[in-house]
Amino acid sequence: MTQQQPVPAVAAGAEYAEKLRRSYLNFRWPLFLLEPDEHTRPCLENGWTPIASVAHIAFWDRFQLQRMQAALGHRPNPPIVQSVATNDEMAANEDRSWETVVNEADEARQDLIDFALSLTSEQIEAEYTDRGNRAPIVKNLLQRMPEHVNEHAEDVHSYCFSLDRWGRDRLFTFYRRHFNSLLDAITGLTETSCTTVPVCGDWTVRDLLAHILAWDEYVVELVKRWPDISLPARQSPASASPESASADPLAQWISGDDETRNARLHDARAGLSMIEVLDDLATCHRRIVSRCQRLSEDELRTEVEYDWGERGNLVNLLVSMSAHTADHAADIYAARAEGRLVPLSWKS
Repeated sequence: MTQQQPVPAVAAGAEYAEKLRRSYLNFRWPLFLLEPDEHTRPCLENGWTPIASVAHIAFWDRFQLQRMQAALGHRPNPPIVQSVATNDEMAANEDRSWETVVNEADEARQDLIDFALSLTSEQIEAEYTDRGNRAPIVKNLLQRMPEHVNEHAEDVHSYCFSLDRWGRDRLFTFYRRHFNSLLDAITGLTETSCTTVPVCGDWTVRDLLAHILAWDEYVVELVKRWPDISLPARQSPASASPESASADPLAQWISGDDETRNARLHDARAGLSMIEVLDDLATCHRRIVSRCQRLSEDELRTEVEYDWGERGNLVNLLVSMSAHTADHAADIYAARAEGRLVPLSWKS
């Protein structure tokens, strides 16, 4: 799964770049769930194979970037216009390897992001001659490309998070396995090392576990209500208050951007000891599985908006949270491999 970092907020095109990044990650990350034989199987709702969908995204990211570059005078000629049918046929007959196509898509989207960040406000807003007409083509395409990838992400999500594809037993086994992998990652570590050694930026193992706990607690609140989710009104960080959070427990996870929310959730759990964090994690995990096991198949399949701009079924939610846990377990495993975290049994 690609690990693009959030874009800086100082450039004129930062807002466009962030939408490009987030929309692509929404399309990209579920692809790691696919088995090799699914890459070339026409299993998506539009009848395409996953490799064709990725090739299609890569093609249009490159094409529209070249179109904007030509409008700005950064390349001598605009790309040759090709019909959607021609491109779809080319994508459907894709015969390169999965890794090659995915890498090209990653690079094409990153080039779009870098291009957006290089622009001034004047360049974004200006009108240019494109296909014989004058229009703010750069602004229009920067707005269009996140929408384009989101449209194809719907097909990817619909397949990758289908209950028919997973089945109840496989879903809960997958969820448990990633939680157990997190516990394995800290096996043998002392409480001192878990609370003093930076593992991910300034965060220690305890900080990472408290971060995972915060979002597991969010999932507990969601599954208690599923599928009758009604998100509270989104608040700015300045207007958020303890009173509003107590009115609806979901509010503490809703207000502010990702960085603001994570900082607030981290601060709220800063006083927890390692044993308290682990106890709370185990309790959350049991409650999530227990509640989900009681839901009917129709309820598991029901799609709801469970965060602003994020919509999916319970398979989507549990697999997403498993991926989140796996990412941070990987941080801990990496710190062990680098010798920053040394289990007791490894000491001489």
